[in-house]
Amino acid sequence: MPFRKISEDIKQRAMWLYSQGYIPHSCCELLGISQSSFWRFRKNLRLYGSVRHPNSFKAGRPRLLNTPESRSELYALLEENPAMYLDEIQEWLMVAHQIGLARSTLHQNLHELGISYKKLRKAAAERDEVARAEFRQYTQNNWIASQLVFVDETSKDDCTIYRHYGHSVVGHRAQVTQPFVRGQRYSIVAALTIEGYLSARVVEGSVDSIEFLNFIVDEILPRMNPWPQANSVLVMDNCSIHKAEALRIVVEGVGCKLVYLPAYSPDFNPIEESFSSLKHYLRRHYIEMQTAENPILALLEACGHITGELALGWYQHAGYRLQ
Repeated sequence: MPFRKISEDIKQRAMWLYSQGYIPHSCCELLGISQSSFWRFRKNLRLYGSVRHPNSFKAGRPRLLNTPESRSELYALLEENPAMYLDEIQEWLMVAHQIGLARSTLHQNLHELGISYKKLRKAAAERDEVARAEFRQYTQNNWIASQLVFVDETSKDDCTIYRHYGHSVVGHRAQVTQPFVRGQRYSIVAALTIEGYLSARVVEGSVDSIEFLNFIVDEILPRMNPWPQANSVLVMDNCSIHKAEALRIVVEGVGCKLVYLPAYSPDFNPIEESFSSLKHYLRRHYIEMQTAENPILALLEACGHITGELALGWYQHAGYRLQ
């Protein structure tokens, strides 16, 4: 069904009302036109000196996102700024392509194009994309997942195990009574392979460079193998406690390789996902964790939740090839 033709007189009246101080919504209400039409007339007047586009058609449905040009430009736009709201995308479509879509129609069009709305992953602006690309290329050419052992540390206090969402009747807050004292802090330092944790250690307080080095020497290196066997490359981020001068000496002394990830690259480190899974496990079993007689033993038992099946998926998600 063709769309209603709007006379040039109505278009000019809309622009005159706007020039007299009427807001766009009022102009549309008075003249019975849509806001998308209003802004199209406004753009035509600014660009061409007339409310009518010089190449406008007399009738026909407005174009949707069905041209290669509009699709490719939309993909590029959202790749550059994925945080745009629907109304901002609407405005861009109107200005750039003279396409006026309702929010519901736009949402459906985006879905059909494979574009979904999801939680943003925030990447540090300081990270070096060239270094990351070089690291990725090197790993693809030289290593397979079974050779890589990732080591890092995480911490847990009483607030770690609290759940953040709950159910309640509509109109009422979901509320629980919990102490606001964080209590004793524990740190977990662990090494991840494609079969799960190679080893894990729990300490009270934080892990320093000496504790970290002792963990590597006492618990990790005895379970590793000389390059290029399985578990022969020790990988970690470049934080200060991982850079003791003795660390490279002891690692290379047993025939293994020591590798540091590019700065600000947690997405290259599958052990980060294991820590997220571990904390989820602690929240699910928060009553047992709160009442545990031996918190260190309880945390070590929780580490057993990290299975080889989970670990293999995290390695693949981080981009490491299996063969």
